[in-house]
Amino acid sequence: MDERLLRVLEDREKRWNKRQELAAKGGFASLVTITVCLPVAYRADPVYEPLFRSMCEEYTKMLDHQGWAWRHEGFITGEDGPACFIAVQEDPRKVKMFSVEAEQQIPGGRMLDIDLMDSEGVPVGREALGLPPRGCFVCDQPAAVCVSRKIHKPEDVSRKAEFLLSEAKKYFG
Repeated sequence: MDERLLRVLEDREKRWNKRQELAAKGGFASLVTITVCLPVAYRADPVYEPLFRSMCEEYTKMLDHQGWAWRHEGFITGEDGPACFIAVQEDPRKVKMFSVEAEQQIPGGRMLDIDLMDSEGVPVGREALGLPPRGCFVCDQPAAVCVSRKIHKPEDVSRKAEFLLSEAKKYFG
C-alpha cells in the first residue's frame, strides 16, 4: 500500500477516535466535525489551514446567529488535512440540516465536509433527514460514485478545487 495513503488512513482513524472520545466525554447534544472535502493534495497543504480555520469561524458565527450554545472542542491536522470539532447544544437533526445549508452558504463552503454525531456517538447523515447524498463538486451526481469510479479527469477536479479555494480566499482574505 502507498505510504502516503497509509498515513492518510491513520489520520482518519485518529479523527474518528477523537470523535468517539468527545462523544464519551458528553455534555452536548450534537458533535460537529468539519473537514476539507478536496483531494488530499489540497486538504493536506498547510498553506490552506488558515483559510480552513476562517471558514470554521464563519460556521461558529452562523451558530451564534441561530442563538445556539456551542463550544470549540479542538482542532487537529495531519496527512488527511485539518479537522475542527464543535459541540452544539441543539437537536442533532436540526444541526445537521443547518450544517448542510452552511456548506452552501459559506463562501467556498462546498469544499467543507460538515459531519455530525449525536451525544451517543451515532453519526447523523443526510439520509436521516431524507436528503440526497452529497453531490460531487464537479458534476453534482452522488460524490461517492464519482470518487470511487474516478469519473472525472484530475485536471477537472483540480480546476474546481482551485475555483472553490479562490472563492473562499476572496471572502476570507
